[in-house]
Amino acid sequence: MLSILIIIYIAFISLGLPDSMLGTAWPMMYPDLGVPVSWAGIIAATVCGGTVLSSLLYARISRRFSTICITSASVAMTAAALLLFSAASSFPFLLAIALLLGLGAGSVDTALNNYVALHYKARAMNFLHAFWGIGTLIGPVILSVFFAHGISWRTGYRTLGAMQGIVCLILILSAPLWRKAGRSSITADGNEPAFTEAAEDIGIIAALSKPGAVAAVMGFFAYSALEQTSMLWAATFLVEARGFSEGNAAAYAGLLFWGITSGRIISGLIATHMESRNLIRCGQAVVLIGILILLAIPEAATGAALFLIGMGFGPIYPTMLHQTPEYFGAAASSRIMALEMVAAYIGSAFMPAAFGIIGRNVSMSLFPAYILFFVLLNTLMVEIKRARRFGIRSC
Repeated sequence: MLSILIIIYIAFISLGLPDSMLGTAWPMMYPDLGVPVSWAGIIAATVCGGTVLSSLLYARISRRFSTICITSASVAMTAAALLLFSAASSFPFLLAIALLLGLGAGSVDTALNNYVALHYKARAMNFLHAFWGIGTLIGPVILSVFFAHGISWRTGYRTLGAMQGIVCLILILSAPLWRKAGRSSITADGNEPAFTEAAEDIGIIAALSKPGAVAAVMGFFAYSALEQTSMLWAATFLVEARGFSEGNAAAYAGLLFWGITSGRIISGLIATHMESRNLIRCGQAVVLIGILILLAIPEAATGAALFLIGMGFGPIYPTMLHQTPEYFGAAASSRIMALEMVAAYIGSAFMPAAFGIIGRNVSMSLFPAYILFFVLLNTLMVEIKRARRFGIRSC
């Protein structure tokens, strides 16, 4: 049903809202809390730990509760976490809230990705993640306006918490629509659903033993390492390795986010006209072109390079998610998708931190080479996944 899909899109905007908040608010937060600036990484890792835990538990929870119940409860958790962030007065309390935020966000991410992969076409999945991109743009805009008027970061978190609360209320009120959709055999595009198998109660080892599953999980690890490293370190690379001012570096790095959102909108429009494997390959190729431009072309092309890298990111992650039930069957999709989410969060948490150590002790100029490694690793894993799943020798 189209109404369900619209509600899912709204929920994914809310998922993106907190993702860009910490980095934007932290320059105001850490002096207020009296902690070192570097402690932002501890908060981010704690959020990641919560998302990993909730993703691992999702397959079990999904057998007892419906998607709308899981999503509503999870958005309520993120709303509560954002409101509590605004009231935090000590760092240990902030870490406890960060864990709550991660638990809520991970459940929303896994539940809605799995639901869309099972019930809608690839186009819907790409648009889903475009709405996440819109959410990541909203948070910094709100905070920048508040900061310009001397309004505290705490008010910014309260505002986003209230927005999450409204989304939670929308989800609760939409429960009858979800129940009606559950009784229908027709999807939002008027066709019979592609996947009708009952969920399969399989363990982690059994899931990973399916042909291509390990490569699928590693593909998500590589992609998330690539994306999060780019998002975290692009501005610092421009300042320390290319001589940009902080203001110009922030503006150029912002093009990465605009590229991601644009890429997901474009891939959503063309997803029905292109096979998923070719959509992913196109995204990987565009990322590669952007990185090569960043390596070879002077400062004038930096903005274009970062925008292309972001645009290339657009179709890769959502299309890989949509392939999960296609490659491994609906029965095992919730377990395998949960493992893919865990791998993605591990890549997001540790690989950007690893580059921070490299950049500090060796050189920030290695940034393009570092992300080049991960786009090549992602490409290799995606191709191995397809080859092993379908028993083919060539792509």
